[in-house]
Amino acid sequence: MIPGESSSPQEPDPGAGRHRRPWFGPWFGPWREGLTTPAGRVALFVVAPLLASVVLGWNRVDFGSQLSRVASTLYWTGLVYAVWAAATFGTLLVHVASRHRRWPQWLLALAGAVVGLVVFYWPIARYRHFGLSLLPPGARGAGPPLPWPALDYLPQLIANTLPGILYWTVTVWIVSRTLAAPSRELLPGATSAPGGLSVEAVLRARLPAHLDGEILALKAEDHYVRVYTAKGDTLVHHRFRDAVHDLASIDGLQVHRSFWVRRSAITRRYSEGHGHFLCLQNDLRVPVSRSYLNALRTGDSTVSTESG
Repeated sequence: MIPGESSSPQEPDPGAGRHRRPWFGPWFGPWREGLTTPAGRVALFVVAPLLASVVLGWNRVDFGSQLSRVASTLYWTGLVYAVWAAATFGTLLVHVASRHRRWPQWLLALAGAVVGLVVFYWPIARYRHFGLSLLPPGARGAGPPLPWPALDYLPQLIANTLPGILYWTVTVWIVSRTLAAPSRELLPGATSAPGGLSVEAVLRARLPAHLDGEILALKAEDHYVRVYTAKGDTLVHHRFRDAVHDLASIDGLQVHRSFWVRRSAITRRYSEGHGHFLCLQNDLRVPVSRSYLNALRTGDSTVSTESG
């Protein structure tokens, strides 16, 4: 029997270990790793759009000498940030709609920018008309059609928005590649990180300071993994399959399609009806699938199954 196992166990609280995932969890998948650093947030949402605004505005693109550089820069700042907001919303929307697929970030950004600009076409086009109203009457050109573009305007619409779509896509790709959390460089199956840290230490480094501790269990939740320690639990953006693979060198095992546990954390194994469960040292109740029972028994032949 596992140390601490009793002959007449008390039934653990069925609700123990059950947590509701934050409603906003899936929305931040596209850049969660890059956004974990202040530099990633600043680069994506401040530096990149501001740089484009200044370059376009100071060169008075679309206005020429008919509008001052200051007025042109202010106008382009508003337009670029409107496009940035549309691309952000569209990318998050595409991510949620495709969360059961493993799309690369550049593809999410590209598809998201297209979706966002379609959804936000009318307010962006209306803002464009506002910019044209700043010009003298004789110098005003024709703005995009309102409220929606006609078919004959689509080629012009694509030509106008393509540079912004590509700029957004490249920016997201660069930020995710260069300003991501260090753990992104860890390949599945590796036993140590480039800095010499163990895989578990790298995963623990992504936990809030007040939850840092020995990893007791993992639970799959879509593209996230809920990491359990003796101090609590939190969500980490990581595939469960990769996390289990990463922790292969640790004395633990997968006991369910959605659960991995550390052997030393198990305090009791018992059955209820036709179900099999584990109780961990943090009182977490973990179901055991029949397909994993043999692996559990092989790893510890002294464990006895109790009927509840």
